[in-house]
Amino acid sequence: MHTRFVYRAIKNLFFPARVYGRRNIAPGEPLIMVANHMGSFGPVSVIVSLPVKMHPWVAHEVTDLETVADRIQKEFLEQELHLKPPLSRHIARVVGRICVAIMKDIGAIPVYQRSKRIKSTVQESLSLLEEGKNILVFAENSEKPITEAVCEFCTGFLHLAKLYYEKTKKAIQFLPIAVNRKVGGILIGKPIRFDAGNPFPSEKERLKKELENTVITLYRELENDFEHRRKRTA
Repeated sequence: MHTRFVYRAIKNLFFPARVYGRRNIAPGEPLIMVANHMGSFGPVSVIVSLPVKMHPWVAHEVTDLETVADRIQKEFLEQELHLKPPLSRHIARVVGRICVAIMKDIGAIPVYQRSKRIKSTVQESLSLLEEGKNILVFAENSEKPITEAVCEFCTGFLHLAKLYYEKTKKAIQFLPIAVNRKVGGILIGKPIRFDAGNPFPSEKERLKKELENTVITLYRELENDFEHRRKRTA
């Protein structure tokens, strides 16, 4: 569809990124992909650059024409691009319509935080996983930074592993992905499989810590590799 080409054009213009570690994408089974956010860079670059189809979790505001302009104006145009009203407002109205169309085109899953409607997010995600499709989650809590680039992960999405196992008796894999805007890189790590044999509270904590630590390590690997290549060409 035309919206996909628009999305790719936006990515190439504003969010160019190279992808490393494609071999770590396990074929033949659904994945829950987990990445750090890096503002708008993470979602746009990962969705367009990875060589597999995925359904990203997105804030429900960007899937609704009534709420999308406010979100884009505040978090992208003003916070990231440093545009000022009224210009930011006018652009947000135009971009918002494109954004909603793109979210529909790529099969984005609306996330209703702090609302009973989060049940619909979980149910839609679970249905897609049962169909063999991939979910993409940007799991960070921006109010709890761990490093300059990665924040502590929320754990709500981890319940999908438990629910998926209960319905299918299959242990799903989580795929850690690091996004490094400074070096324009995306590094995919090795999958981490859910262990249904552990009590879920302790398994949830294990997965959270392992995903956080892996993404931090991958992020630093991207930086170190960039510095190594820069010194070689200097």
